[in-house]
Amino acid sequence: MPSFCRPFTVFFLARGARRGHTAGMKLLIVEDDADAASFMQYVLEQERFHVRSAGDVAQAKGHLEDFTPDLIILDRGLPDVNGLDFCRELKSHPSFAKIPVIFVSSAKTPSEVADGFAAGGDDYVTKPFGFVELIARVQALLRRTGADAHA
Repeated sequence: MPSFCRPFTVFFLARGARRGHTAGMKLLIVEDDADAASFMQYVLEQERFHVRSAGDVAQAKGHLEDFTPDLIILDRGLPDVNGLDFCRELKSHPSFAKIPVIFVSSAKTPSEVADGFAAGGDDYVTKPFGFVELIARVQALLRRTGADAHA
């Protein structure tokens, strides 16, 4: 766990979030910033999600060979493929088209956010963001898409 996570540990463990309907659900984080990915993974695992992370699209595709997530958290600015293009690719594939995608990005102009939705994103969170907000958005999107029905 990164050292900057420690101050937040007590908060997340003590807040007693509503975990029942999303416990055990699978998430894939595609984020090239290792510290951000590690912190997101740690926080989401505290919410009882099963989380895998990838630093680029090539790693993400490797995970998708044997892991079908209930939701993908996707950075727009990846080193190998633009996150928008990867989202379009996912949405055009029958096995992955219905998986909800939350973009996380420092690109935050109205047109950049609109581009995320146009590429097939279901939600968009601008960096920096609060992890309480991220958890709430993940849980809400899973409820809205019905992805939590099998959990």
